[in-house]
Amino acid sequence: MVGRDLLKERMRKSIGNGVEKVCDLMNAEGEGWNEEILNALFDAATCQYIRCIPPNREQEGDKWIWENDMSGIYTVKSGYRSAMLESWSQFDFGLDIDAEATSRFWKRLWKLPILSRYKLFLWRVCWGIIPTIETLENRGMSINEPCIMCKGAPEDVFHALVDCPELQYMWVVANYDYSSRLYHASVLERLVVEAGSWKDEQLCMLAIALYWAWNRRNKKKFENEVIRVEGLWAKVERSMEEIQSAVLNDDLNRTMPSLTWEKPEYPCVKLNVDAAASKEGGGTLGGVIRDAEGCCLGAFMGSVPCPNDPVILEAMAVRKGLEVALKAGCTHVLVEGDALLVYEMLKTPCKQASALNSLCRDILLFSSKFQFCNFQWIPRICNLAADFLSRKAKVDNRDLVWTDSVPLFLSEVLFNDQ
Repeated sequence: MVGRDLLKERMRKSIGNGVEKVCDLMNAEGEGWNEEILNALFDAATCQYIRCIPPNREQEGDKWIWENDMSGIYTVKSGYRSAMLESWSQFDFGLDIDAEATSRFWKRLWKLPILSRYKLFLWRVCWGIIPTIETLENRGMSINEPCIMCKGAPEDVFHALVDCPELQYMWVVANYDYSSRLYHASVLERLVVEAGSWKDEQLCMLAIALYWAWNRRNKKKFENEVIRVEGLWAKVERSMEEIQSAVLNDDLNRTMPSLTWEKPEYPCVKLNVDAAASKEGGGTLGGVIRDAEGCCLGAFMGSVPCPNDPVILEAMAVRKGLEVALKAGCTHVLVEGDALLVYEMLKTPCKQASALNSLCRDILLFSSKFQFCNFQWIPRICNLAADFLSRKAKVDNRDLVWTDSVPLFLSEVLFNDQ
């Protein structure tokens, strides 16, 4: 009976293809959004945000999932932990931590697949030696200031990086459930007690999140710069994406491309794309398609109102370029660009829950429309034509696609690029 009540409380609906609502916003083929319906139901800003979300054609149907586990599957272990949360909240662990468990945690920390700066910072956090106000006062300094972020509590290590009200949004939107932070008062205690059941990825993301939380605090204290808490978890995801690419791609085997644009081998065409962020928000995209003789088969440039993330914009440029290549009748495509993270990501399964992973999955799915499609990073100097188009789009502020003839302003750029 207890288990039945627990399931009722903790189960939630996972929206898949949204057959009752979301599909009504898409076109008949299910490959894009129905512009007429979008404009009728939403304001212009909301429509632009929806257009930036690539429809997932392989999405499963709606289903019930267990919200206390990332897999969505109920287990006796996760059910027990959920049922015991209220009881655990009354425990006072203090710092009386098992020495053997602590030793296992330290060994695990140094083996985490993240940059040393994140591991070292987590180590300093666990020892309580980062220079918070309380730490400095314990060393003899007279400061007498509250937390710089919330102004409502003394600033010790746990408050500054975990418990501050100004940080709670980050923990709520995190990919993993970090709610156990509510039942501890020390980072080391919490990790020794809780992290034994965590995946390495969850512990890595916590270490990175603490690092960026401290960076945000220092920006406010020393530079009076306010970094929105809504953007912190995106920084964590980006760091993990970089790790994902580094782990799944062997950098030692990567051959360095030449420092000039090279013609593709027949029957392939080469699609070069680039993007540029705008200070006002959003950004611009540009791309050019050339055949084995270096002749231009198509080009495009345009702007998007969101997002402002350069890496996401680069991925959107790849997606747009593939659409133009398909429209131009290309069947064998080599895609090149200078955004290293995007092209490394396209060599992975793209299974993480992030905007970049979702967009790259959509790119890989769309690339199956071609008989052959490959993605390759190149230095910026080899991407001058696409770079020129993305920058020109900032000035012209128009969405243009050419598949029959080359604009005159591009001819000289293409001539000098060979």
